[in-house]
Amino acid sequence: MSIQDQSISGNEIKDNDIGGDLNIGSTVVKLPSYNISVGAESLKVLINQHEKLKEESPIYLYVLEELQSKITDSKSRQVIGLENKLIKANKAVFLDEALISSQKASKMILRFQNIKSYQIIFNHVLSLIITRFRSHIAPLIKGGVDDLTIKTMINTVIVEPLNQEVSLAGGYITSELIEGMLYFLTEKCHVEWV
Repeated sequence: MSIQDQSISGNEIKDNDIGGDLNIGSTVVKLPSYNISVGAESLKVLINQHEKLKEESPIYLYVLEELQSKITDSKSRQVIGLENKLIKANKAVFLDEALISSQKASKMILRFQNIKSYQIIFNHVLSLIITRFRSHIAPLIKGGVDDLTIKTMINTVIVEPLNQEVSLAGGYITSELIEGMLYFLTEKCHVEWV
């Protein structure tokens, strides 16, 4: 069976409320809530402060080091590539979109990583992707939750809240790019699916 022949089927999503838990069949997933406006306001403040820093400022250099550590391969883990990681985690169903969106995210990071406001945005978004994935998505994967639930949780916990937060803060990153950043971090060994 090829990757394209695999599909998610036989799942029924019902009895869901906005702001409630996610009910998929007999699976109930507790959804965290985020105050987007508070996060966006904090991000605006960080961007404004960062843009005023001089290039030799210790804080500016710290942010650059933090960003650089996230956009390069993790030295503590074996780099086997995005495709092999998703296959090893039995998540090949995510592969096609992961490869495309990861490349888009990589290009955007490369293009804008020297712009002060985007240094803060990228560092902020990448950090939150890592912590939210580890806290909310990884336990579901390890618990054997189905792919539809994983995909829904990635969108609910990572993609949409971060997209709204960055938009409200005045930055421009699409939801597709935020999802691509998750796969970019997977490829760089900062996010583990198994």
